[in-house]
Amino acid sequence: RYFPALLAFPYHARAGALEIWSETPIGQPKLETIVSDATRRLATSPLYRVPESRKIFLTQGGWRWTWLALNQRDAFALSPPVTDSIIVNRSSIGDNAVWNGRAIGGKRSLASIIAHETCHEMERRHFGLASDWLKPTWLREGYCDYVAQESSLSDADYNQLVASRSIHPALPYYEGRRRVAAALAANGGNVDALFAAN
Repeated sequence: RYFPALLAFPYHARAGALEIWSETPIGQPKLETIVSDATRRLATSPLYRVPESRKIFLTQGGWRWTWLALNQRDAFALSPPVTDSIIVNRSSIGDNAVWNGRAIGGKRSLASIIAHETCHEMERRHFGLASDWLKPTWLREGYCDYVAQESSLSDADYNQLVASRSIHPALPYYEGRRRVAAALAANGGNVDALFAAN
Protein backbone atom coordinates (compact mmCIF):
# COMPACT_ATOMS: atom_id res chain seq x y z
CA ARG A 1 0.00 0.00 0.00
CA TYR A 2 3.01 2.33 0.25
CA PHE A 3 3.68 2.15 -3.49
CA PRO A 4 0.50 3.61 -5.00
CA ALA A 5 2.20 4.37 -8.33
CA LEU A 6 2.08 0.62 -8.96
CA LEU A 7 -1.72 0.90 -9.17
CA ALA A 8 -1.35 2.41 -12.64
CA PHE A 9 -2.76 5.89 -12.24
CA PRO A 10 -3.02 6.82 -15.92
CA TYR A 11 -2.40 10.59 -15.73
CA HIS A 12 0.71 12.36 -14.44
CA ALA A 13 1.77 16.00 -14.08
CA ARG A 14 4.16 18.21 -12.15
CA ALA A 15 3.28 21.47 -10.42
CA GLY A 16 5.82 23.28 -8.31
CA ALA A 17 7.58 20.73 -6.12
CA LEU A 18 4.70 18.25 -6.44
CA GLU A 19 4.24 15.23 -8.68
CA ILE A 20 0.60 14.37 -9.23
CA TRP A 21 -0.90 11.10 -10.44
CA SER A 22 -4.61 10.95 -11.18
CA GLU A 23 -7.33 8.58 -12.34
CA THR A 24 -8.76 11.37 -14.52
CA PRO A 25 -7.21 13.89 -16.92
CA ILE A 26 -5.32 16.73 -15.24
CA GLY A 27 -6.03 20.34 -16.16
CA GLN A 28 -2.59 21.93 -15.78
CA PRO A 29 -3.62 25.61 -15.32
CA LYS A 30 -6.14 24.72 -12.60
CA LEU A 31 -3.64 22.36 -10.96
CA GLU A 32 -1.02 25.13 -10.87
CA THR A 33 -3.52 27.43 -9.14
CA ILE A 34 -4.41 24.77 -6.54
CA VAL A 35 -0.77 23.96 -5.78
CA SER A 36 0.08 27.66 -5.53
CA ASP A 37 -2.77 28.13 -3.04
CA ALA A 38 -1.66 25.11 -0.97
CA THR A 39 1.91 26.43 -0.93
CA ARG A 40 0.72 29.87 0.21
CA ARG A 41 -1.09 28.28 3.15
CA LEU A 42 1.89 26.11 4.08
CA ALA A 43 4.28 29.06 3.96
CA THR A 44 2.44 30.65 6.90
CA SER A 45 3.93 27.95 9.17
CA PRO A 46 7.43 28.30 10.67
CA LEU A 47 7.78 24.53 10.08
CA TYR A 48 7.66 25.04 6.31
CA ARG A 49 10.71 24.37 4.15
CA VAL A 50 11.20 25.24 0.51
CA PRO A 51 10.44 23.12 -1.37
CA GLU A 52 7.99 20.73 0.29
CA SER A 53 8.09 18.03 -2.40
CA ARG A 54 5.42 15.35 -2.37
CA LYS A 55 3.82 12.72 -4.56
CA ILE A 56 0.05 13.22 -4.73
CA PHE A 57 -2.28 10.41 -5.83
CA LEU A 58 -5.80 11.57 -6.70
CA THR A 59 -8.39 8.79 -6.65
CA GLN A 60 -12.06 8.73 -7.51
CA GLY A 61 -12.91 6.99 -4.26
CA GLY A 62 -13.17 3.61 -5.95
CA TRP A 63 -11.08 0.48 -5.67
CA ARG A 64 -7.76 2.32 -5.57
CA TRP A 65 -8.86 4.39 -2.58
CA THR A 66 -10.44 1.37 -0.88
CA TRP A 67 -7.25 -0.64 -1.26
CA LEU A 68 -4.91 2.17 -0.16
CA ALA A 69 -7.02 3.56 2.70
CA LEU A 70 -7.86 0.21 4.35
CA ASN A 71 -9.53 1.09 7.68
CA GLN A 72 -9.56 4.86 7.02
CA ARG A 73 -11.94 4.90 4.08
CA ASP A 74 -13.97 7.85 5.45
CA ALA A 75 -10.90 10.11 5.47
CA PHE A 76 -10.31 12.90 2.97
CA ALA A 77 -6.70 11.81 2.45
CA LEU A 78 -3.78 9.92 3.98
CA SER A 79 -0.09 10.72 4.35
CA PRO A 80 1.56 7.50 5.57
CA PRO A 81 4.64 8.07 7.78
CA VAL A 82 8.08 7.51 6.28
CA THR A 83 6.83 8.17 2.74
CA ASP A 84 6.48 11.32 0.67
CA SER A 85 3.06 10.27 -0.62
CA ILE A 86 -0.36 11.81 -0.11
CA ILE A 87 -3.30 9.65 -1.21
CA VAL A 88 -6.55 11.55 -1.75
CA ASN A 89 -10.14 10.28 -1.67
CA ARG A 90 -12.68 11.20 -4.37
CA SER A 91 -11.29 14.39 -5.85
CA SER A 92 -11.70 16.89 -8.66
CA ILE A 93 -9.02 19.29 -9.85
CA GLY A 94 -11.61 21.22 -11.87
CA ASP A 95 -13.76 21.78 -8.78
CA ASN A 96 -10.79 22.13 -6.38
CA ALA A 97 -12.64 19.67 -4.16
CA VAL A 98 -12.29 16.43 -2.21
CA TRP A 99 -15.22 14.39 -0.87
CA ASN A 100 -15.32 11.70 1.83
CA GLY A 101 -18.98 10.66 1.46
CA ARG A 102 -20.34 12.20 4.66
CA ALA A 103 -23.54 14.25 4.58
CA ILE A 104 -22.07 16.74 7.08
CA GLY A 105 -18.44 17.72 6.79
CA GLY A 106 -18.05 15.75 3.59
CA LYS A 107 -16.28 18.26 1.33
CA ARG A 108 -13.08 20.29 1.43
CA SER A 109 -10.94 22.11 -1.09
CA LEU A 110 -8.13 20.11 -2.67
CA ALA A 111 -5.72 22.95 -1.85
CA SER A 112 -6.53 22.64 1.86
CA ILE A 113 -6.13 18.86 1.78
CA ILE A 114 -2.69 19.11 0.17
CA ALA A 115 -1.71 21.70 2.81
CA HIS A 116 -3.16 19.66 5.69
CA GLU A 117 -1.45 16.39 4.73
CA THR A 118 1.86 18.10 3.95
CA CYS A 119 1.67 19.76 7.37
CA HIS A 120 1.52 16.31 8.99
CA GLU A 121 4.88 15.49 7.44
CA MET A 122 6.23 18.86 8.58
CA GLU A 123 5.15 17.99 12.14
CA ARG A 124 6.85 14.58 11.95
CA ARG A 125 10.04 16.07 10.60
CA HIS A 126 10.20 18.82 13.23
CA PHE A 127 8.87 17.00 16.31
CA GLY A 128 9.77 13.39 15.41
CA LEU A 129 7.75 10.44 14.18
CA ALA A 130 6.68 9.67 17.75
CA SER A 131 4.62 12.86 17.77
CA ASP A 132 1.97 10.92 15.81
CA TRP A 133 1.40 8.83 18.94
CA LEU A 134 2.56 11.10 21.77
CA LYS A 135 0.72 14.28 20.88
CA PRO A 136 -3.08 14.56 21.22
CA THR A 137 -5.30 14.39 18.15
CA TRP A 138 -6.72 17.88 18.69
CA LEU A 139 -3.18 19.34 18.54
CA ARG A 140 -1.84 17.40 15.54
CA GLU A 141 -4.98 17.69 13.46
CA GLY A 142 -5.90 21.14 14.76
CA TYR A 143 -2.52 22.56 13.78
CA CYS A 144 -2.77 21.06 10.31
CA ASP A 145 -6.24 22.54 9.83
CA TYR A 146 -4.95 25.86 11.20
CA VAL A 147 -2.19 25.86 8.57
CA ALA A 148 -4.63 24.68 5.89
CA GLN A 149 -6.91 27.58 6.88
CA GLU A 150 -10.00 25.43 6.50
CA SER A 151 -12.24 22.99 8.33
CA SER A 152 -14.68 20.49 6.91
CA LEU A 153 -17.36 21.78 9.29
CA SER A 154 -18.93 25.22 9.06
CA ASP A 155 -19.76 27.05 12.28
CA ALA A 156 -23.42 26.15 11.68
CA ASP A 157 -22.53 22.47 11.18
CA TYR A 158 -20.52 22.48 14.39
CA ASN A 159 -23.27 24.14 16.43
CA GLN A 160 -25.82 21.69 15.05
CA LEU A 161 -23.68 18.68 15.95
CA VAL A 162 -23.01 19.99 19.46
CA ALA A 163 -26.68 20.84 20.05
CA SER A 164 -27.75 17.35 18.99
CA ARG A 165 -24.88 15.74 20.97
CA SER A 166 -23.78 13.94 17.84
CA ILE A 167 -20.49 12.12 17.55
CA HIS A 168 -18.71 13.13 14.35
CA PRO A 169 -15.08 12.48 13.34
CA ALA A 170 -14.61 16.11 12.22
CA LEU A 171 -15.34 17.55 15.68
CA PRO A 172 -11.78 17.08 17.08
CA TYR A 173 -10.40 18.77 13.95
CA TYR A 174 -12.72 21.76 14.22
CA GLU A 175 -12.25 22.15 17.96
CA GLY A 176 -8.53 21.54 17.63
CA ARG A 177 -8.15 24.29 15.05
CA ARG A 178 -9.90 26.73 17.39
CA ARG A 179 -7.73 25.69 20.35
CA VAL A 180 -4.55 25.99 18.29
CA ALA A 181 -5.54 29.42 17.00
CA ALA A 182 -6.26 30.65 20.53
CA ALA A 183 -3.01 29.20 21.93
CA LEU A 184 -0.86 30.69 19.16
CA ALA A 185 -2.56 34.05 19.54
CA ALA A 186 -1.74 33.95 23.25
CA ASN A 187 1.92 32.82 22.92
CA GLY A 188 2.95 35.06 20.04
CA GLY A 189 2.71 32.33 17.39
CA ASN A 190 5.33 30.02 18.93
CA VAL A 191 4.61 26.56 17.47
CA ASP A 192 7.42 24.89 19.42
CA ALA A 193 5.98 26.18 22.69
CA LEU A 194 2.52 25.02 21.68
CA PHE A 195 3.66 21.44 21.06
CA ALA A 196 5.93 21.40 24.12
CA ALA A 197 3.03 22.37 26.36
CA ASN A 198 0.70 19.60 25.18
